[in-house]
Amino acid sequence: MARKLAYKEQRDDVCTMPYGINTPGAFAFIFGIIFPVYYKCMSENNGQDQQMYQERAWYIALGSNFITGVVILALCFFGEFIRRNTPAVALLSSISAIGFTYLGLNLYLSIASLPIVSFLPFSIIILDYYGKVKTGPIPIAAITLIIGTVLGWAASVNTAHGVRDAIKLVKPYPAVFPARGMFQNMNQIGPYLSTTIPTAVSIAIGTIQCVESAKRAGDFYPIREAMFADGVGTIIASLFGSFLGMTVYIGHPAFKRMGARQAYSVINCLTYLLLCFFGIIPLVLKIITVTSVNPVLIFIGTFICAETLAITPPRHYPAFLLGLTPVIADWAQSTIISSVSAAYANFTITNVDFTLNVTSQITGFSYSGLSNLAGGSLLQCIFLTTILIYMIDRKFIRAAVWAFFAGLLSIFGLIHSSNVGVLYEKNDEGWRFSVGYATMIGLFMLLEIAQRWHLILGPEVEPDDLSSEEWAEWNRQKQLHEINESNQDT
Repeated sequence: MARKLAYKEQRDDVCTMPYGINTPGAFAFIFGIIFPVYYKCMSENNGQDQQMYQERAWYIALGSNFITGVVILALCFFGEFIRRNTPAVALLSSISAIGFTYLGLNLYLSIASLPIVSFLPFSIIILDYYGKVKTGPIPIAAITLIIGTVLGWAASVNTAHGVRDAIKLVKPYPAVFPARGMFQNMNQIGPYLSTTIPTAVSIAIGTIQCVESAKRAGDFYPIREAMFADGVGTIIASLFGSFLGMTVYIGHPAFKRMGARQAYSVINCLTYLLLCFFGIIPLVLKIITVTSVNPVLIFIGTFICAETLAITPPRHYPAFLLGLTPVIADWAQSTIISSVSAAYANFTITNVDFTLNVTSQITGFSYSGLSNLAGGSLLQCIFLTTILIYMIDRKFIRAAVWAFFAGLLSIFGLIHSSNVGVLYEKNDEGWRFSVGYATMIGLFMLLEIAQRWHLILGPEVEPDDLSSEEWAEWNRQKQLHEINESNQDT
């Protein structure tokens, strides 16, 4: 796609969109499919034949990933329509939330845990990429990697014992083709569609956002082609044993700023191919200090947020900031679940159900609220940001339309829930959110009527939307409204 774009526009500064594993989807599949399948099989069979249950969980996850790819291909036809009818800030909100949360907050925790090793590399990255303090022809990422690794060995973060253990894993690993086992277990993926479908939708939405992000950086890619690459890549990956979906992911503007063009993606692919097929990755991770690489990823995450803020009108800042919260909640929930589940596994094999054994005992904060905010987090980011933007701009009809679709998705569990289906039972949360959105629609309709009767100020508009005479009249009406409000306050 990058080569086509470079040839079409006759320029050599086109940067390939980064393409690889969908990280949020990886967490969803691990904790939403693999863990439940494996531990259910273990509990039902008294922990016998662990390898068979591991393979069964793997096959079911592969089948779910295959279905994810099919759903993404079906969504190809709606990508451009979604992009045209969604505010740019809202489209970039969830991608910014991923950058802030998974690349920023999550990775900064490891830096904060090892300040002696990581503060110096972190400072060098910030000074170079943001402070424009250049260090010569050597790439800054290589400098920080070397410095961080030296400090890591000096502080005993890396050890010779770990390297010796990793060397034992270095050997050729043949490719696998587990399609037969995957299709044999395809009839068992039904209970896990609540994870599969939202993951597919989130990948599709994320790709639309990444294409929009690349557009802001000057590279105009077709949305349908990018989504098609996601779907086909995910299907191929599942056929070769990967339960991790493939997607265009965030970072294009940051990579382009660092000088990446078209070849970096191919080099990345060939490097990982070599590392994986010969089991070298564990050895590399024991030799280098991983926290010395994290500052580069933190820069990418924060740069995405900065780029989004640059195109965001100041009045929309509250909408953008609140739009980050669903992904933060999703990260927090998955972190809590993975940590507690791992702790449980140290004590028992059969009693690791987080929902049954832990959530009912949480009283210090509203875990149910955290869970509801985390459900369908990428979609929630878009809906929350868009509704808030139209509320701020007093465009009440548009806000009502988005609230209607948010309520529709809620009743089917695509947002505010971890279960997909018609959620109308007494204990379901879906219908409660639908009712909540219905009350918002009622409010927006009343405000629209008041607006047409000139009881409240009209919609916020931009200068490009009106002629010079209309813009001057709109400003005059706004000033009169502000004077009236001031007189009423007095």
